Amino acid sequence: MAYEPSAAPSHPHFASLETYRLFNRLGLRGLTRKGHERPGARDRNGTRNALFADLLVSTGLRLEEAGSLLACEVDAEDIGEGSPRQIRFELPPPVSKGNRGRTILIPRRVIARLQDYIEIERASAIAKFKARSVWTRTTRPIFVEWSEGNRTMLTLPDGSSARIDRFDPEERQRLVLCKAGVPYAPAALWLSEIGLPVRFNSWEAIFLRASRRCSGVGLDIRLSPHQLRHTFAVHMLAMLIEQQIGHTAHDVSGMEAYRQLLSDPLQQVQRLLGHASITTTYVYLDQIAAQADTVDTAVERLLALVSDGDVL
Repeated sequence: MAYEPSAAPSHPHFASLETYRLFNRLGLRGLTRKGHERPGARDRNGTRNALFADLLVSTGLRLEEAGSLLACEVDAEDIGEGSPRQIRFELPPPVSKGNRGRTILIPRRVIARLQDYIEIERASAIAKFKARSVWTRTTRPIFVEWSEGNRTMLTLPDGSSARIDRFDPEERQRLVLCKAGVPYAPAALWLSEIGLPVRFNSWEAIFLRASRRCSGVGLDIRLSPHQLRHTFAVHMLAMLIEQQIGHTAHDVSGMEAYRQLLSDPLQQVQRLLGHASITTTYVYLDQIAAQADTVDTAVERLLALVSDGDVL
């Protein structure tokens, strides 16, 4: 149950950006359409849950990949206004599907919000974790300490060292950080109110509860974590194709234009999603037609750029 089920490859379900915004605001946060608190509907962990969803929809991460992140991997205090809009992050092979690992891009604004979550909401959970000895509820905990002067290495109880990128998702949820042998915090990024790592299947339940909130206010919106991965793929591919039109139409025509128009964006999305074969990525092309605004804009730009009709 902890593993995300595969979606039907030929029919990936995705959401429009407006639908996603409503789901995030009304479902995950429990707010009204205008952003006000709705009595009895506000989720105590709404900010955390909405941030998790934003991470999924802006990176294309799988539920298990995003849910396995460690706080130290995204804790970036040095990110400021001069930083790139997208921060490159190396997803460790044991965390990714097929043990392949890949580079993902996390928006700087999401990283900044993750930093706020770590410093406020997560810190509050860790305080409870320490005060109530919550670590005793961890099944088969792996007690570790930071290796001196190296934030990528952990020291195990037997004195051996291990890199943080060698642990798989299940092990990452069992990592308990210690100081002088005393447990003080989980290594996991996403924590419950009392400081325990959020289980993978708990995210599915959170999204189901959010979908029910939407239904309660008359909106037929039902989203799962994996649908946000599809949403990222469809919108990213549509935007990359639109961008590619501007770079391609001036220089080439006919089938060569189509080849360049589709191949480069598909390969970029393939890498971001971690697909072993580009054939898997092709299924998102059929979904782009649903993105009317993006496609209409792209077509208008193409018609404006092409005067002799060769590309068409």
